[in-house]
Amino acid sequence: MAMPKGRASKLVLKYVGPYKIMKAIPSTSNYKLELPMELIKQQIHNIFHVSLLRPHNPHDDMLFPSRRKAQPYDFGTPDKTEWYVNEIIGHHCKGRNIEFLVRWNLGDSTWEPVSNCNELRPSIIT
Repeated sequence: MAMPKGRASKLVLKYVGPYKIMKAIPSTSNYKLELPMELIKQQIHNIFHVSLLRPHNPHDDMLFPSRRKAQPYDFGTPDKTEWYVNEIIGHHCKGRNIEFLVRWNLGDSTWEPVSNCNELRPSIIT
C-alpha cells in the first residue's frame, strides 16, 4: 500500500483494525476480511496473507477507563488531489530504470520512476 505523501513512514500505523474475518482460505494461508468503506475507497483488497494479520486484543476498560477507542485510519487526502513538486533533488539508475528523488510541496521526498515524471512541467511564480 502506498503511503500518503507528506507523512513520515515511521509515524504511520503498522496495523489497522480490528476487522471481521469473512472467510478462511487454508490452501493459501489467506483470510478474507470485512473492510470498512474507507479502505475499499482506497482500493485496498480484502484478502490478506496470515503473515500480515495480528490477533485483536481488546482494551480492558476497567484498567484504562480513559483510553480512546480505535478510530478509522485516515489515509490522507482524496485521490483527486494534485501534488506539487518543489524540486527534483537527485536521480539514480536501477538497471535500465531511471528514478528521480522528488521533493513534494508538503516536504516529503520520494523516489519516483521516470514514467511518473514525464508530465512534470516547471511552474513560473509571479
